[in-house]
Amino acid sequence: MSAATIPYDDIVWACTNLCDLLEYENEALANHDPRTVRDLADNKAALARIYEQAVAPMADEPELVDTLEAEQKEELLGLGHRLKKLVEENARRIKAEMESYQMLMDAVVNAVKSNTVSTVTYGPAGHFEGHSVGEQNSLSFNQTL
Repeated sequence: MSAATIPYDDIVWACTNLCDLLEYENEALANHDPRTVRDLADNKAALARIYEQAVAPMADEPELVDTLEAEQKEELLGLGHRLKKLVEENARRIKAEMESYQMLMDAVVNAVKSNTVSTVTYGPAGHFEGHSVGEQNSLSFNQTL
């Protein structure tokens, strides 16, 4: 017989707090608030670790679920569905945010590239020489009186 037990209260606590944090983070993502998302990262990781450790006995020995009362099973099932929904929403929002930042960076890079032209430069003898890429068009005139 196994001495392992399900840390029911720990699972409920970790899952509830992780769900609340994900709701808050999803709202921050919807409002394009990267500072809040960044500030939540450590707490999110810590809660995820606590949750993972709390559910580990069930993953190792699924028959432990049979030791729970019907109400406990129902509560854990409800919390699990809530967490799954929030994690999926969180992943979609993070992906969309990353893609929008990438699109913005691509647009900036393309704008810079399209405004960068080849220019003709002067050599030491005062004659036009070759082309320089990456500089703005310019023409300089040095006249000594």
